[in-house]
Amino acid sequence: MSQIITKGQARYALVILMLVNAVNYMDRMVVPILFPLIKEDLALSDTELGLIGGLAFTLVYALAAIPVGWATDRFNRKYVISAGILVWSVATAMSGITGRFATLFAARSLTATGEASCHPCGISMISDYFSPKIRTTAIALFQLGIPLGGGLGVVLGGILAAKFGWRSTFFFYAVPGVILLPFILIMKEPVRGASEGLSVEEVNDTGESFLEGLKRILKMKSLLLQYSVALFTQFGLMSFSVWMPTYLVRTRGFDIAGAGKIMGAAFLVGGIFGAVGGGAIADRWFKKDKSARVKVQTIALALTIPCSLVAMLIDSQFVLLPAIFLTSILATACYPICSAILVDVLGPKERGIGMSFLLIVQNGIGLTLASLLVGAISDLTGSLLNGLMLAPVAIGIAMVISMNLKKYYLSDYKAPANA
Repeated sequence: MSQIITKGQARYALVILMLVNAVNYMDRMVVPILFPLIKEDLALSDTELGLIGGLAFTLVYALAAIPVGWATDRFNRKYVISAGILVWSVATAMSGITGRFATLFAARSLTATGEASCHPCGISMISDYFSPKIRTTAIALFQLGIPLGGGLGVVLGGILAAKFGWRSTFFFYAVPGVILLPFILIMKEPVRGASEGLSVEEVNDTGESFLEGLKRILKMKSLLLQYSVALFTQFGLMSFSVWMPTYLVRTRGFDIAGAGKIMGAAFLVGGIFGAVGGGAIADRWFKKDKSARVKVQTIALALTIPCSLVAMLIDSQFVLLPAIFLTSILATACYPICSAILVDVLGPKERGIGMSFLLIVQNGIGLTLASLLVGAISDLTGSLLNGLMLAPVAIGIAMVISMNLKKYYLSDYKAPANA
């Protein structure tokens, strides 16, 4: 069987993988918009909702990424991602038949296990489908599935939940992944390292263990600081994104469909304009100033703080909507910049380990604690706004750390050999 991948086969695979990524985020982002209905039906506290929206998914997702990444490097990737889709689709349907907190928690954990296959397999395959010259563009298109799926997940989820209820919404969301399965199975598996001309020996060289590499790279101050920025940025944005729909329903008088449309549109706009715009500005400035990425990250974080405060405190729809959108755009701009900073200070054979730890920091810690602590403070004080105030506080901490990152980043920066 020929090992040559045609341009048509590569483009087909990219489209399918982007759709898989979109479905992945649809399933993930629909849960917060269902919080009010789930709370009423199952009589859950805000702390329990926070656990379902956070720990049940994010911690398992982060932990599952390690063995899934191991499988991605050793087995046929289209089969690994197909198994993941099947697991998360079944688990999503199971979420709709749960009758108490424990079973819903378990269903969301199983969903996370399946969804952990999407990014390791997707990025790995795209890296082999496309040459290094156009790989960044290909990965960017793959990651468009995040705002597209996340935005659609919230908007459509709000509409379906208002009309059919939260249980039926989970059933609807279990279907798209199953539909995509045959389209994935007919993709041609690319040869690992083919796009870079690597030998079989180089590809099969596993190098140091995960823990050995992690211990070494965590001695770099620039990495420690940037991981801290990533953690608090994730905590702040996810506190805002997960709980703001519920805040709009409880405090601002929106119905669940209206809250879903607002937050879904903000997620979509933020994902596209924030990520693409932030990356473009940082790259253009980077040509003249090697610390530009750190500076753009710091500026974006600084501007996010007042926008989030306005969104939570000013009782005017004319102010509320722009503030929500600007919060999403500015905070989301930090994500591609964060990855670029890490890549800048990591060597080529260190980036897999470095990105694995980023996933653990962002999802296993940041998102898990964000959802849980906001809910817990809401229960303790009787005010969801008090819990939401953690968002600008966390973003402020991230900004202060980013301000102190510059000198360590410049010290550890690895300029390309052909620079």
